[in-house]
Amino acid sequence: MIKRILFWLENSRIFTVPMSVFSWLVIFTYAYNHGGNVLNGILALIGICFGQLATNLFDDYVDYKELQKKGTLKQQTESKCKYITNGQATLNQVLGVVCIYCLIACSIGFYLFMQTGIPVIIFAVLGGIFVLTYAKWSSWGLGEFAVGVVFGPILFGGVYWVMTKNINMEVFLLSAIVVMFTIGLLYTNALLDFDGDVASDKNTLCIQFGTKEKAILGYGIIYGIGYILLIYNIFSGYFPQTYILPLVTIPLVIDLINSMTLYNNDKNSVPEKKFWHIPFENWKEIQKQGIGNFRFRMYQARNIQMYFSLLMCISIILGINI
Repeated sequence: MIKRILFWLENSRIFTVPMSVFSWLVIFTYAYNHGGNVLNGILALIGICFGQLATNLFDDYVDYKELQKKGTLKQQTESKCKYITNGQATLNQVLGVVCIYCLIACSIGFYLFMQTGIPVIIFAVLGGIFVLTYAKWSSWGLGEFAVGVVFGPILFGGVYWVMTKNINMEVFLLSAIVVMFTIGLLYTNALLDFDGDVASDKNTLCIQFGTKEKAILGYGIIYGIGYILLIYNIFSGYFPQTYILPLVTIPLVIDLINSMTLYNNDKNSVPEKKFWHIPFENWKEIQKQGIGNFRFRMYQARNIQMYFSLLMCISIILGINI
């Protein structure tokens, strides 16, 4: 039973869950400093994580059906839908697990609604719509927009509401900045799946650049917006000067761009692991499975989001004393 649970969590890409956890941690820290309810905040996190797992798995479900219909499964990358193509799971099982994830998330949402009122329903419904239709948004080239809405104003506004029963403008300013680093993780996944997405006729933001080489420019746009918004809000007086701390992550973004450029030139390349490439959990096992080239870049993008969020939390804590 435990092995089966771990199987589904792995194929739901649980390694991406930190993008929810650390985004949540920023607004949790901010809300806690404003007298927020800790229990409600933790329950919100659990619901958010299950919603994300449902999104990841449902994306595989939709992609596999599209590839199957077009007869292009053999052109798919090794990293995508492999557990379905090799017979470890059926499409019906995938859909069943998606429903379980959604049921857990909805149950938590109902409890928080009983505790804090109608706005929870609004945030939950909006989030649910984007979660269940994410595959379509992605195929229209708007996957990054959908993620930006869910992990930005919906996540930040919803968590802050259930913890404080209030909303303020600084919450949405924070969400607009932090979510760009979440989008960076999604963008990395899309660029790694460039060939497979082309085969399934998905119209991602990467594909709209035309080639994988040109798609590298997307990193400058996505991360650049995040850093520029942060700097602007500091110098405009919306945020205290302690918020400048997350700018130390800029070299990590440059490292990711160089890593993805290497990948575009040679898909089998795996950069040398440096001391700052942590955490890289189960790295030896991943190398044995032959997916180190894919997972290395995903870990890089995920870790940037983690570090940026942690530094934002520290900035928030330091900023309240200024």
